[in-house]
Amino acid sequence: MNQEQVKNEQVLPNLKPGENLIGFFLAVMSPSITQYFFLGPLAAFSIRNYVVVVTDQGIHLHKLNMMNKPDGIDYFTYGEIVKLKLKDGLLQAPLELEFSNGRKIKLKAQLKAVTSVPVLDEITKNYLISKSR
Repeated sequence: MNQEQVKNEQVLPNLKPGENLIGFFLAVMSPSITQYFFLGPLAAFSIRNYVVVVTDQGIHLHKLNMMNKPDGIDYFTYGEIVKLKLKDGLLQAPLELEFSNGRKIKLKAQLKAVTSVPVLDEITKNYLISKSR
């Protein structure tokens, strides 16, 4: 997954008119501990990858399939997000989103990776922290 390729093919074409791109990064949704308990090693198939696109108007979650190809897009405005929590981490930073309808999403944002993978940069991180207050 090349960072420029992701930006040109997935991110920029799906921005809404008037939106300004702040940044984008790869995030992973891991299976819960109960899934590991019941499914064992098969729980690894429930790992989901996302490209999280942060704009000045909201957050786009681009779901990726097992081959890292686009599988769907969810869009949330900052008005719909009740709680946005970004913690520190070494390789991955926990990102928790809670919405007005009660739905919660827990992701792990990539902080460090090989050069071609989009990671959470300081500009995007600081913007998310400012929106969490």
